[in-house]
Amino acid sequence: MSLTPSQIDSINSVAATCHANATIKGFHDNDSQKSIVDNVGVWCANLHGEVSELWEAARRDLLRFPCDKAAMMPDGEGGVRHMTCAEEEIADIIIRAFDSGRALDINIGEAVASKMAYNATREHKDRKSTRLNSSHVALSRMP
Repeated sequence: MSLTPSQIDSINSVAATCHANATIKGFHDNDSQKSIVDNVGVWCANLHGEVSELWEAARRDLLRFPCDKAAMMPDGEGGVRHMTCAEEEIADIIIRAFDSGRALDINIGEAVASKMAYNATREHKDRKSTRLNSSHVALSRMP
């Protein structure tokens, strides 16, 4: 599987928009005063928070129900529509990842294309886990 140059450009454009909005909304106000390690730590924590919200929605069987912000979203106005919890949290995860990638000056479109190309060469996950489990069993029997 490979992405076209147009798809790569589209990913980069969306990532730039995510980063610009995050910057306007104050997510990067103090970046220049912190180390890269501290910045990445904050960005990872924000991303982790979104992943945790998705997990909580799943645990509560709310993935297909309107998200908690649905009442604040004027359906249809300005491109905003009511979303399910799953849609909102997956979107938040993508937005945070794209924002972080742009903050790190990564060509996220090229990175996604490269990673997808690599993943296409990998073996099926079930064959891999069977192989790993077999080697784990063999290693656990060693004296």
